[in-house]
Amino acid sequence: MLQNLFDVLSVQTESYNQFRMFSYIIRQAKKIPNTIVTVKDENIYIQRGVSETYPCIVAHMDTVHEIVEDLTPIQLDGRIFGINKATMQQSGIGGDDKVGVFIALECLKRFENIKVAFFHDEEVGCIGSYEADLSFFDDCRFVLQCDRRGNSDFVTNASGTQLSSKKFRKAISKIMPYYGYAFSTGMMTDVMALKQSGLQVSCANISCGYYNPHSLNEYVVIDDVFNTYYFVCHIIETLQTTYKHSYMAQTGYNDYYSNYYYPRYNSTPQPSHPTVTKSRIHYELPQTDWFGRSDEAEINSAIDKATESKYCTDCNRPKSNTSDYYCDTCEAWYLQNIYGK
Repeated sequence: MLQNLFDVLSVQTESYNQFRMFSYIIRQAKKIPNTIVTVKDENIYIQRGVSETYPCIVAHMDTVHEIVEDLTPIQLDGRIFGINKATMQQSGIGGDDKVGVFIALECLKRFENIKVAFFHDEEVGCIGSYEADLSFFDDCRFVLQCDRRGNSDFVTNASGTQLSSKKFRKAISKIMPYYGYAFSTGMMTDVMALKQSGLQVSCANISCGYYNPHSLNEYVVIDDVFNTYYFVCHIIETLQTTYKHSYMAQTGYNDYYSNYYYPRYNSTPQPSHPTVTKSRIHYELPQTDWFGRSDEAEINSAIDKATESKYCTDCNRPKSNTSDYYCDTCEAWYLQNIYGK
């Protein structure tokens, strides 16, 4: 399995330029017996086997990292990071969300009855998942995504969007302690978009062992990746009933989140979705923070951490000398798009 992880991490992919990962997933899926591969609106939908209900795993095909001359995964002390061998400089390995792709493909190989889906352009606003064919999920028991940094978060609320039912959370709570997980809140990702679009079953986003995402010094911890994989397998093997859940918009919640609008996309027209608020976190705007909490001490703590950091809150590049939170490019974007200056 380790070689498979290296293979996935070696595939270069970025938003609006994902054909390498798209092709890799198609090739891998067609090697697996009894799979039906469908491509619709640039998303990949795969069903393996015939069953009344299926577990479902989703992931996104893009990363935020630019394509470089020669991305090579390097293993050191149980960690994998990326090196551009042409320049001998560190390059983001893209664990967000190549690790999710790896886990989805490994589950597809392991389970005879399963569905997986791969979405395009998550990092620029969950474009693929907002355009998803929801009928694909009609016979799914639940939907899991591995698209969270760290190794312990089981996210059931994303930017104020409730993702799962109490029954689902109760069933999961019996499994989590064995793998070191706990319930958590998180931010925008594909399962949130699916839920907001009308997904009728419980879903969650899971920490999967990548760290320092969206930066050149991103790395992947091998043991954490495999722990997540076995956790997901345990869930699939244990939860055999359908966990229904319908999304209800929360009132009194300021739906601010980061859509990871990156400076290099400034010259590219940004796709939009009519139900998506295309705004980024700004500490002066919301009455609550991005998890919907209104505790002043928590908000002030988040502001202090952002202020103390040397890097831009949005893109992790060095801060501007004139901003407490952002680099020159992100600060200019805010002035123009938020404040109209």
